[in-house]
Amino acid sequence: MAKEQWTLSRSGEEDSLSSIPLYGREREVSLFANTLEATSSSRTIVNIHGTGGIGKTMLLREFQRLAQQRKLPFVMADCRLFANTPSEFCLFLLRSLHMPMPDGNQASNEALLLQLCREAILRAGKPNLILAIDTFEEIGEMEHWLRDQFMEHMPQEVIFVLSGRFPLHPAWHASPTWERKIYRMPLGDLNYDDSKAYLKRCGIAEEEAIHTIWKRTRGHPLSLALLASTSLASPEPEELPGDEDALFGHIVHTWLREVPDPDMRELVESAAVARYFNQEMLSRMLGRAVSTEQFRKLISYSFIQRIDRGWLLHELLREAIAKDLRMRMPDRYNRIWRRCVQYYSNKLKQSARKKSVSWENAEFLYYIGNQFVHFLMYRQWVSYSVEPLALGNWEEAEQYIERRRRTAKDSYIPFTAPDGTQIEFCLSGHESILVLSQIRLQELYDLQQGCVKLIRSGEGEICGLMEIIPIHAGTIDYLSEAPLSRAYFNAITGEMRQELAVQPPNHSGYFVKILDVYDFSDFVMMHASLSTLISHILSTGYIVAAPIGNPISHAICTSLGMEQATEAVNLDYDGVTPSPYYIMDTRGNKVKQYVDKMIAALGVQDDDEHEESDDEAGEAVLALLSRREREVVERVALGRSNLELASDLCLSEVTVKKHLANIFRKLDVKSRSQLIHKVSGRG
Repeated sequence: MAKEQWTLSRSGEEDSLSSIPLYGREREVSLFANTLEATSSSRTIVNIHGTGGIGKTMLLREFQRLAQQRKLPFVMADCRLFANTPSEFCLFLLRSLHMPMPDGNQASNEALLLQLCREAILRAGKPNLILAIDTFEEIGEMEHWLRDQFMEHMPQEVIFVLSGRFPLHPAWHASPTWERKIYRMPLGDLNYDDSKAYLKRCGIAEEEAIHTIWKRTRGHPLSLALLASTSLASPEPEELPGDEDALFGHIVHTWLREVPDPDMRELVESAAVARYFNQEMLSRMLGRAVSTEQFRKLISYSFIQRIDRGWLLHELLREAIAKDLRMRMPDRYNRIWRRCVQYYSNKLKQSARKKSVSWENAEFLYYIGNQFVHFLMYRQWVSYSVEPLALGNWEEAEQYIERRRRTAKDSYIPFTAPDGTQIEFCLSGHESILVLSQIRLQELYDLQQGCVKLIRSGEGEICGLMEIIPIHAGTIDYLSEAPLSRAYFNAITGEMRQELAVQPPNHSGYFVKILDVYDFSDFVMMHASLSTLISHILSTGYIVAAPIGNPISHAICTSLGMEQATEAVNLDYDGVTPSPYYIMDTRGNKVKQYVDKMIAALGVQDDDEHEESDDEAGEAVLALLSRREREVVERVALGRSNLELASDLCLSEVTVKKHLANIFRKLDVKSRSQLIHKVSGRG
């Protein structure tokens, strides 16, 4: 493990990446180096997996360094940084390879995007590009597409590195061909000798102190690193929590308390609430300008990771710091959280005005999803995969339906509301049977493959089934005739119907017919189905859902911002009981209405008028600059250095400096912090 790995040195100074050794991972590094040297033209997949804080991302960065030494192209993709859809993944890869972005309908044409990605990899100079995908546990439904379509379409020499908390699902090993291509790299805690070598590098040489830290952390890399930089590293006896989670929380609390600079402590806490951040966002959250010097110091902390559009804290540290702040200073936590909501709501409105798909959409949904969605979605890390119905899993789908019918039972979900009220949601066994009776495997498979999706657990069993139908000219007649959907689609106006009937492969939205899981009281299964629903919400502007009339359905739909439709109800579940439709329409300027409604429901002051005037002022400032200068400014706002700007824009560092000099002169500013303040409309 390297000192750079989530560690703040005792002096506060960081070594350069190239000089930092990696502790305890010699075998993994050697195996990857051998893989790079191999001349085989067959597909290679390296699967890194281990618990949070075990050092997966740092190992990826070491792999990146090895590839760069050999002048091999290396692309790092983090599943948290883009909507998990095939088109967004392809666009991310094209951006990373500095390729021109497709416009209009081309940006959603999966076949075209696959071909563009293949051509981009070949143009990178060598077909044996390394594509590393981090946080793989969050890839969700896209995993099946990645394995069966994307990888098969790419050059055989591409090396894939898949890194996550869990090993690859059994489906990856089902085929002997795939099985031979996968190299497993499970990561465990560091042994005593590696921990000792690391601690000595940190300046802790006393054998008693080393033994104390080892005993308390058992070599867990992140805990080891944090403990080494606090007074808890002292060999003096101190009673610590026995539970691992409680121990880690105690270590984080102690580390945070001992950060000597209160301004830096405030920045770290704000970054934890924000999840992803950049210099502009932190300035908005704190209500004051964050200087470039402060921001540089913040991102020098090695537990902060650089991502495509900013930075983020290691997730375990972020969760622990946010929890600590909520308990100690709830008013301050809520103030920062509300400013996050305002920041992302403004970004979402901007993306609508510019008719672009914004990566901030997912972040906004994270913040505005009410407490019930957070209760279901953000309690734990889960392992599951989502795959379309196909001939190979058809029998499993039928077996799942039959098993659900035989074992249908009442499912209870207890929930404590923010005011302390205890609520218990229930989906009865009878209601489950009614939902199952509406499943149409063959019908929807014939309509369009991909409408039926199966949820597979980490153990490889089917534990859920969804029917989500894209709305376009090829499906709208079916939707007007089929049970559950017909009442709504026959009630809309002819003009609305024409708007929705776009030509495939494009679609205007989705009809969410069925979200069924084996046990609705199982949070892993609920997480899987809701994650898939949310990914569809983020990728389109129009959603119609037809759940069975039940309080839990109402709670989930309304918490995501859907409204109960007034046009129609359906009686198709039992022929008697009316079930409502739920609608979300964020097409065009309607996204502003959606944003306003959600932040109003949260009791957040909408700073819309002020924000829009800021936006207009900022856009007026940017109008003074050339296209290339605007690209430079956008990256300066993210905190990029001159060297990073040069790499991002394929320019020399001298040219970047010339652009910055011209920008400073045109906008009459003297520093980067003044520049960020001015282009945000507040200068």
